Parts: sequence; structure tokens; C-alpha cells
Amino acid sequence: MSYFTTEDEALHLAASRDGHRFAALNGGAPVLSSTVGTQTLRDPFVGLGPDGGFHLLATNGWVSRSIVHAVSADLRAWSSQELIPVMDAVPGAHNAWAPEFFYDPDRQCYQLIWSSVVEPSGMGGDRDWQDTSQDHRIWGCVTKDFRRYSPAELFFDPGFPVIDATVARDGDRFLMAFKDERGVNELTTSNKHIMLTMFKKPGGAFEPAFGPVSPAPVEGPALFRRDNEWVLIFDHFLEGRYGAVSSRDGLSWSPAEVVVPARARHASVLTLPSNSPFPPQTHR
Repeated sequence: MSYFTTEDEALHLAASRDGHRFAALNGGAPVLSSTVGTQTLRDPFVGLGPDGGFHLLATNGWVSRSIVHAVSADLRAWSSQELIPVMDAVPGAHNAWAPEFFYDPDRQCYQLIWSSVVEPSGMGGDRDWQDTSQDHRIWGCVTKDFRRYSPAELFFDPGFPVIDATVARDGDRFLMAFKDERGVNELTTSNKHIMLTMFKKPGGAFEPAFGPVSPAPVEGPALFRRDNEWVLIFDHFLEGRYGAVSSRDGLSWSPAEVVVPARARHASVLTLPSNSPFPPQTHR
């Protein structure tokens, strides 16, 4: 599990052998702090790349149009960090949040996705990004090597603001969870929950979105397999806690239990083989 905390906008790691209880690694301290851009590292996502390495993507602050990228062979030592300017060439782009990637076997490439606000020029960027909802959509690009990237394109637009998309392969389809960003950041909001959709191939048609599958307000969904079921975790960001639901078929979801480290924010989960030498010694 990769995550950040409000106190440390840096990469934290945790590990679990059963998918029920995640224990913090490195004594609960960050394993990587940002050295580029805004020198903040939010919404960290770690996945396996074409070189077999662990590729990190992360948000570079509230209003950066670039995302952070670094690589590690062992989740301990990391390469020099770089900024990927994913939205620099898009007129009216203001930001790039919560980047992730997944493998597209048909095109044999990696699909990156993130959340961005794109508005006509002249609308101004002086706003309360932290507390007030903005008109986000999900954008994306592709890469084969994490060195060269296609131009950014709109990836998912359901007709209302959405952020924090996360995708997992489910047989011959892809399952995507995302946050309905309508509403206000209050415990009584009518939106700010997690919804789901499915698609056969990136860039193709999305099936009608369904849900909510979570309470509100939450954000930062992450999907992973646990035994014979899907588990979806999410961040109760106003309450400082985590929640979870599970499903056998990706359609019907029920409350589930997952324990994560204290103060974890916007976590993602990478499943490793049972014979993997990771994780290092845990701290409970």
C-alpha cells in the first residue's frame, strides 16, 4: 500500500499478507520525499512497469500541470525524480491530480490517467482548490517505456465533475472506480461518493456508471483482489479514517473491513506474488 499523510506530503508504504490489515513500513516514516516542483508528493500510486521496476506516480501540488515520476527496483532506493508535464500543452489546463496507470494488453502500452480542470483561458486560477469542488474530468496519455508519452487526451467525461479514477483488469473487461465530485465538502453532502463503470478497452465506450457503492463524503478509491473477491477502499477525508466494500462480481457491493495505518490518505494497493521478498520488516 502506498499513501501519504497530511503532515508528511511524501510517500509512505505499508504491507499486508492477507489484504485485511496493512502495517506501516519504515517505522511509519516516509520512504521518499519530493525533490522536484512544489516538493510535495500527494496521492502516490506504485505499479510495475515494463522494466519490472516499481514506478511511482504522484500529484505535484494543487495547481501543477505536471506529475511526479520515480522508479525503484526494491521499494527502498529510488531513482532521481522527474516531472512529466502531462497537461502543459492543453490550453486552459490548471492542474493534474491523482495520477495512476494500468497496462493495456491490446496496445501493449501503459495507460496513464489523472484528474484535471480545463477551462477557457482568462477564467483565472485564483481559487480555493482544497475546500471547493472544481470542474474536473479524467484525462490520460499512453507510454510504452515511461520516457516518451502521447499527447494528453480526455479519457472519461460522464457529464459532471469527477476525480480520482482507478482502474483494474477484471477478466476481459476493465473495472473503474471514480469519485463523483459534485456537492460540497460536508458530512451531509448528497454526492462526494464512489461510483463505478466498466469498459472493454481504453479509449472505447464506457458502460453506464452505477452506484454509489460507498458512503459520502469519501475520495481516493483503490481496487485490489482479496481471495475470490474485489475490495474497494476509500478515504473518509473529513473524518480521518478509511472505509471499504467488497464484491464477488464487481456489481453488488457490501461493507467490508480493511485496517490501514493511522493518518493514511489516498492509498493505492499493489498486489505482489506470495513468494516476493517484499515487504521489509514491518512496524505495527
